[in-house]
Amino acid sequence: MPCQSLTWNSGKPTYRRSSPIAQRGFCPECGSPLSLCYDASPTEIALHVGTFDDPAHREPRYNYGSAQRLGWVCCGIDLPDRDTEERW
Repeated sequence: MPCQSLTWNSGKPTYRRSSPIAQRGFCPECGSPLSLCYDASPTEIALHVGTFDDPAHREPRYNYGSAQRLGWVCCGIDLPDRDTEERW
């Protein structure tokens, strides 16, 4: 999702650097994970499905991190994959 098209309904996340290449956004009140922002893509933000009031209307377009997928996870198996291998 492009960052400029995103608005938060109640407050803004607190961001913490989670690795040398990305920051994660958390709810400042309860600590729930909300987003992931990679330094290499400063105009994009990845949102956790749990951030949406009605996630049924948010259909995934690709798998991210599928190299680490557990063998018993079948969700979105037919979607394209994106590489998440960190390189720094």
